[in-house]
Amino acid sequence: MACLLNTGYTLGCRDSLGGIQIAYIGNFNSDQLYTLDANNDIIGLTGSGMTSYYTFEQEMETGEFNQEGAFSTENGTVFFTQNLTLIFHKNDATLRNLLLVLSQANMSVIVKDQRGEYWLLGFQNGVRVTAGAMNTGKAFGDLNGVTLTLTGKEPSPAHRIDDINDFTII
Repeated sequence: MACLLNTGYTLGCRDSLGGIQIAYIGNFNSDQLYTLDANNDIIGLTGSGMTSYYTFEQEMETGEFNQEGAFSTENGTVFFTQNLTLIFHKNDATLRNLLLVLSQANMSVIVKDQRGEYWLLGFQNGVRVTAGAMNTGKAFGDLNGVTLTLTGKEPSPAHRIDDINDFTII
């Protein structure tokens, strides 16, 4: 396959925001298939046993999604590590049990960023919890809650989702 560069990048308006608003988390299902357009955006899905996604709201400026490419000229490999950090406030038994379930699951995650764009993490391989902490804090202003990091490794960056209505959101 030829890897031809066929476009450039033009600066747009300064109207971007960082951070995420919501994460939608479901069980990873390798039978769920995605339809992609010419831009590699997800425009539909098919398959058996469609994944249901559960809503995990985030306070402003707490959660973040980033992805980093790993490129090896020596080995001829390229892959992308997707990291999602989520913060949940107020420790209680429900949050403790949620932490346990999430830490054991292989998941598919949709992230809504502050620009209103939706991104799918774990497209091919799923996402797993790779770090987590349940803290009471020390000072009055410290976090009393849970911090989770979910990580996926994929052959390409996260795909943008064109229409979230194709997914089952609970």
